[in-house]
Amino acid sequence: MFDRIRQAFAGAPSDSSDGLSSNQPVTGAQLARWIADQHLSSVPQAGAGHFDVGGEILGHPWRLECGASTRDYILGLELRGRADVKADPDAAVLLLNRPLRDALERHAYNAITDNLQTSVDARMPEEMRWLSMFDEVSWPELPSSFVRHFAVVAERIDHAERWVHAHLVSALLNAVEGEQGALRSETPMVLMLARGHVYLRTEHTRRTLAEIAHAHAVLVTAAQAAAQNLPAPPLDL
Repeated sequence: MFDRIRQAFAGAPSDSSDGLSSNQPVTGAQLARWIADQHLSSVPQAGAGHFDVGGEILGHPWRLECGASTRDYILGLELRGRADVKADPDAAVLLLNRPLRDALERHAYNAITDNLQTSVDARMPEEMRWLSMFDEVSWPELPSSFVRHFAVVAERIDHAERWVHAHLVSALLNAVEGEQGALRSETPMVLMLARGHVYLRTEHTRRTLAEIAHAHAVLVTAAQAAAQNLPAPPLDL
């Protein structure tokens, strides 16, 4: 099943004229053409290389923006996504690539021991606190290649299993095992399901259109999985 889905996500080869096959920084014209082709709304941004686009998935709004980094572990420009999918607000799942997981765990450990703390500092980024609070989870259906590249941390394993489903696994694996895979496997990337929303953070390392398109695909796939597989429970009347 995973092989068929991964082939579907890989799609047909792209012509270099659309920017997706190029390792060069995306031009304004290429980005504008991609936004139009994807039928996305766009908000003008003043900063060079910055953008803010959005759309809907299953009737829920999402946005993807590029701007100055808001995390120490992301250098240069940051791609940030958010989808307000109204998923189960009790679901708390963190997915991140292993190099980042290892770096954040070391940073959190050093911060606690250096300050002689016995609890997690509330000033730490949320993803770092979650690594201290929750355990990594896995299940038999996860491909070994995925477990090698990514870590899933969750308060409840059933929430993780329902969110990190085959399409999301395949979208992430295609990126780290395809062209420029070695670079992407080291690039900081965080996906979070929290408070009914899906959040994405990743480094815009080479400022290519392929990076933007991948972030868009991962955000939309993760949002769709959360909305379909983890809907909010009905309100008691």
